[in-house]
Amino acid sequence: QSTSVIMMQLSTIQAVAGVVLMLHSMISMQQFRAWAKATESADSPPLDIIIECLAGMCLLIAAVFARSGNLMTIKSAPYAAKRPYDALSYRPNFILFNHRGKHV
Repeated sequence: QSTSVIMMQLSTIQAVAGVVLMLHSMISMQQFRAWAKATESADSPPLDIIIECLAGMCLLIAAVFARSGNLMTIKSAPYAAKRPYDALSYRPNFILFNHRGKHV
């Protein structure tokens, strides 16, 4: 169980680092926009801001996956396990014959 506790702590640190990187890239982008507006130059954002934003996003995604745990299988209901999928999706109450396609 100590391994799972360590993994949770590492994923928490990873998430905090991702949030810090995302916040810093947001502040850097705001400063760049203000500079671009003041100098009237409409260049694309600097590469370091883009890389920082992508790195923060990747850290956050990895932290979420690390904290989510193992995935569970989806089990169908016992009555549905014996029937084919087409029979399960057939719902005659939702079939409409009086619709605007008849007049088109």
